[in-house]
Amino acid sequence: MDMDSRRLHYFVRIADAGSLGRATQSLHVAQPALSRQMQLLEDEIGAALFERTARGMQLTAAGRSLYTDAKRLLADGQQALRRARLAASGRLGHLKVGFSEIYLWHPQALSALRQCRAQHEGVTYTLETKLSGAITERLRSGHIDLALAYSGQIDEGSELRHVPWFTDEYRLAVPADSRFCTNPPSRLAELDGEDFILFGREQSPRMHDMIMAHFHDRGFTPRIVQVGTSHYTVMALVAAGLGCSVMPLSAASRVPRGVRLVAVPDMALYTPIHAIWRVDSETPLLKRFVDLLTSEPVPEH
Repeated sequence: MDMDSRRLHYFVRIADAGSLGRATQSLHVAQPALSRQMQLLEDEIGAALFERTARGMQLTAAGRSLYTDAKRLLADGQQALRRARLAASGRLGHLKVGFSEIYLWHPQALSALRQCRAQHEGVTYTLETKLSGAITERLRSGHIDLALAYSGQIDEGSELRHVPWFTDEYRLAVPADSRFCTNPPSRLAELDGEDFILFGREQSPRMHDMIMAHFHDRGFTPRIVQVGTSHYTVMALVAAGLGCSVMPLSAASRVPRGVRLVAVPDMALYTPIHAIWRVDSETPLLKRFVDLLTSEPVPEH
């Protein structure tokens, strides 16, 4: 049978007070009831816990041993209750967040991370980055709690929940010495025959298909000669002068030297970015973080 924490509490208070009389005053429990609780505790342990002397109630060897452990157990119990209350209010816990890599340094994402931690020191994070398709799969498989990514259409009845964060817009990414820097194409179709760079479809199928469908709608079939595994590897290939690509405008402040982002008038490629989580992983901490992230509209570029 589990030991009654109330009896342990009474035991510690009696030991601290040194007498039943003084303990009853602080506990507001009648002395016969308190004496009965100690008798039950001694019966449960099978040993006397106190010696009654002229100086009051002194702990026996068994009592001294129990006193040390009881103090620790009661303190641990209080700490467990406190931590549970903090977790229930979203002020304690660990959050695993996956970013579509281009958004890891987004000012609002950094602000939400900073604010959540500043308000509640018991909050910790694990962060990881991949392209949207891969990070969404990490979410589905339970490796992360929250994804900030392009997800495409989320079907009704899905195990995923999501709220809009903001909508990003794409630009043409070209080498700094490209003629398109000073004379941008007026139509995507003018890029026919140009060396083009894109991430592999297996990295993010929905995003890849969305981009290719938009190109085809504009009469443009890219000649893909280089394939990257992420936005940053694609930008590295563009910076090396190996072709052009498309890149979210959110990347504008972080493109490497040797890359320029230019607008193409007939390119209207927009990607809605969402905060996405599994229904079974929703916690007060996750909701608090999402609220911080989405509480203010993202400024337009």
